[in-house]
Amino acid sequence: MAALAISALAVVAACTLPTTEAKAPEPTVAAEPTAVPAPRAPAPAPAKDIYDVEIEPLTLAQCGQCHPTHFGQIRDEGGKHRFDCRECHEVFHAYNPRLNNWDELMPDCASCHTLPHGEKFPDCIGCHINPHTPVYIPFAQTRVADACADCHGGPATELAQYPSLHTDQACTLCHYDQHGYIPSCFECHQPHYQGQPLVTCAECHPVHMPLEMAFGDKTDTRTCQACHTTAYADWTKTPSKHGQVNCGVCHTAHPYIPTCQSCHGDPHSASLHERFPNCLTCHLNAHDLPVRRR
Repeated sequence: MAALAISALAVVAACTLPTTEAKAPEPTVAAEPTAVPAPRAPAPAPAKDIYDVEIEPLTLAQCGQCHPTHFGQIRDEGGKHRFDCRECHEVFHAYNPRLNNWDELMPDCASCHTLPHGEKFPDCIGCHINPHTPVYIPFAQTRVADACADCHGGPATELAQYPSLHTDQACTLCHYDQHGYIPSCFECHQPHYQGQPLVTCAECHPVHMPLEMAFGDKTDTRTCQACHTTAYADWTKTPSKHGQVNCGVCHTAHPYIPTCQSCHGDPHSASLHERFPNCLTCHLNAHDLPVRRR
């Protein structure tokens, strides 16, 4: 019995005695940094009245945001009406269909323009149908085509005083589509030569009296050759001094033919001029004078 107790104590002692084997050191764990608390959000501002603001006048661009068609018309074809909308529209956004107050709100043309065309034309919108494009006056929608002479007295007088085929035409045959349209002569007439500049037409033919042609030393002589082919061919090849003189210097009007004396006087003796009164008896061709050719 005593031996059994001693054996049990020996077992307990073996279990509790420290072992002689080395233990590996346990890893060191870094300490976590202390968290910094986030700043507190500011307290919400007290609710503000949405109408507690200063009202600024509308800008031109803001008008265009709601009225892009009118804005574009004035921008592109407004003429002298290209200014701030509110200079005409002093009262706006006040139309009431029950009151039918449209005419009261719309600007009065006469407040700026009075009657620029006189008492005979008091209805501005009758011709200027769109105040946002005031220079666009379509003939088909206005009465202006029936009253050209009331404003354009000069052309009307010229057409009547100097009859031509132009006199027999209505103004709108040339000035068609809209007021202010100036056509090209080549819409009806063929040029005198290939590549003729348009500007040369009116230099010889005043538009409303086209037969009253006047020439000068700057006249484009290529226009002459379209009809006067023989004379032009002689003149361009002559070695005489006449080849250095523009057609319009001698032929100052169509179909004016000058006398030689208008430039040269009487260069020979009186007896010779009496014997040969016609200069071309000896000089043959005014456009190609017989001269000594070298």
